[in-house]
Amino acid sequence: MEKRDKAEEFLKSLKHIEPLEDVPKDVSLRYQETLANLIVQGSQLNPKKNWITSQNHFAIAASFILVFALGAFFTLNPGGSSDDVIGINQNQAGQSTSEIKIKEDQLLYSADEVSTPESSNTPIKISKSGHDYMSIPSGFPMTISVGNTWNTTSSLDLEIRKCLKFLDLDKSTNLIDEGFLGKQMIQAIWTPLNSNSWNVYLLDALCNVLDKKFVQD
Repeated sequence: MEKRDKAEEFLKSLKHIEPLEDVPKDVSLRYQETLANLIVQGSQLNPKKNWITSQNHFAIAASFILVFALGAFFTLNPGGSSDDVIGINQNQAGQSTSEIKIKEDQLLYSADEVSTPESSNTPIKISKSGHDYMSIPSGFPMTISVGNTWNTTSSLDLEIRKCLKFLDLDKSTNLIDEGFLGKQMIQAIWTPLNSNSWNVYLLDALCNVLDKKFVQD
């Protein structure tokens, strides 16, 4: 009677167990049904003749609970979630110092590529390449020594300074190159975007923008 009472008490307590989160409903139901059957069978056995068998049933039940709990844990926490501290630590421990350094260098390099050019007190350069800006070949920026800083207009003639200010290019120009667009004489205003790319504004003698080109080299 004492075992039956304990079994019934245990069964009643099962009703208060909340459903397992994120575990399939049919798995949870089979687990509770199996556990209940084992307890009932244990309570119905003859205490004198089957005491060892009864204890085995409870041992099996306990083992079943342990295996189920472990299976649910590793299924629901494979090591890739943000709450899996063990998985994160293992991944970090597996990285060598050189690998971490390479990744840091890559991040710094990427940041440098898109960084805003610095302003400089260096006067805007004047070049007279005579190039036809119908096309801009690879390597041409190096040919005319275009830089990646925003230089000052202090040394320029008044007219070109007014022109650059009117176009809002007076604080973002590095170099002015005199060339052609087809047969028309133009001035090419090179304005850096980052360390290896520029916008090039092609102006006529009246400060009209004839064309705008993007150059990356």
